[in-house]
Amino acid sequence: MNCIIRPCMVKDCKVILQLIKEIAVDYKVPPTDVKVTLEALREDGFGARPQYDCYLAELPPGETNKEGGSIVGYVLSTYTYSAWKGRNLYMDNLYVQPQFRGRRIGKQLLEKAAQVSMAKGCCQLRMHVGNWKANEMDFLAHHGGEDLTAKECWTLFRFNEDALRRLAARSTF
Repeated sequence: MNCIIRPCMVKDCKVILQLIKEIAVDYKVPPTDVKVTLEALREDGFGARPQYDCYLAELPPGETNKEGGSIVGYVLSTYTYSAWKGRNLYMDNLYVQPQFRGRRIGKQLLEKAAQVSMAKGCCQLRMHVGNWKANEMDFLAHHGGEDLTAKECWTLFRFNEDALRRLAARSTF
């Protein structure tokens, strides 16, 4: 199935927030842990200093999902920097609603992210995936992604907000 892959607009932020909540359920993240708000999505994506790029998968005219909408997936990306390689595109989310999976929509979104990364001078595209998500890991590998945990033994670390506060408070600068 070919979808229309298009840039997210301010008016789409409400549906993006809904899709973010859907992917959180998919990753078994409690709803209370989703802290991003509609206002934050609008400001962070379309304010004076945009923090992310987002592209939507929209059904062709006349088709809808079970909720009656036309947007069935998205890819949300930010930019990072590798001291070894230079500019990178980091895909935070690549999501397609379950009833539309297997229709090459994820492939279209991934290809769009690759096009955008090349147009912006990136040398790598990165994404993390839960190790229990075999289908997603297979999908990324099938399209040329490398599992750095398996290949190079990299481990992802995260500092949550409480840890950041404690760390910042200890600063002697």
